[in-house]
Parts: sequence; C-alpha cells; structure tokens
Amino acid sequence: MAENTQIIKCMILTLRRENVIVPSASIAEMVSVQGAMKVNNVPDWYVAKMRWHGVDVPLVSFEAAAGDGAKEVNQNTQIAMIYTASDDETRYPYIGLVVSGVPHVTQFSRDQIVVDPKSSQDEKKHSMVVQKIRINGAAVSILDIDGIESMITEAETS
Repeated sequence: MAENTQIIKCMILTLRRENVIVPSASIAEMVSVQGAMKVNNVPDWYVAKMRWHGVDVPLVSFEAAAGDGAKEVNQNTQIAMIYTASDDETRYPYIGLVVSGVPHVTQFSRDQIVVDPKSSQDEKKHSMVVQKIRINGAAVSILDIDGIESMITEAETS
C-alpha cells in the first residue's frame, strides 16, 4: 500500500541569531547588494532600497525588527529576493531580506514539523514571524511575507 506523504520543499535562510524558513517557490534569487539607496524617515529594520529587475526593492533586516542593530549593507551582503503575493504587482513584487549565512534548500514531510512548545511562552512575538516550529528537533521560524509587506507599506506612508 502506497504511503500518502506530502513533501514540502523549502529554503532555510541563515540569519545572525536564528534561521527562518520559506517555501522554495517564494525565493526569486539570492543576490549581492548592488547600489543600495538609503531611505529616509523609516524604521531601522528598513535598511535600504535596491534596483533589481527594473524595480526598487525594499531591503529589510529581520534582526533589526527584533530590536537588534541592523547590519550595514555593502557589496558583500547577501539578499534573499522574495516574491510577494501582492495583488498590485507594481507596488512590491519582491522584498529583499538581508541574510548572514549560506541558505540551503531542504525538503521534509508534514510529519517532521511540530509547533515549537517554547513559542507559546515567548513574551513578545517577532513582527516578521508567523510561527516558530521545529523540524526534526531544529528550531526555525516561518517568515511572514505578507506581514513584512504590510510593515513596509506602513513605514513608507507614515
């Protein structure tokens, strides 16, 4: 009898203090920063904008959104270009997430995922995280792409 196991393909992005996970299909490309433009009057987590594929892409820092200092971006900084699900394709077709290490592609079954029991005890929830989980015992956070897009919109309009 065939086993009905759904395999999930994703990318784990290495940050300074934690790892985040996104579906592989959400990653457009990994790129180095080129021509980052500072944006005035935005929160520290909104690091810069970068022209990529004819679009100004907001670059965000996961760590700075958690209250840590934002990493300076330079030509050695790696960015995960993430597709958004925005209906308005002219607004934010991509968001750039500053990463610290080498991302890796992985796959796992739903049976390997459990909600992190410590996540319900966290006093404050990270604004860029949907949920904290464990995959085969390793702690990762599920990135909230829609939430990040809303944060950017709010930062640019206030």
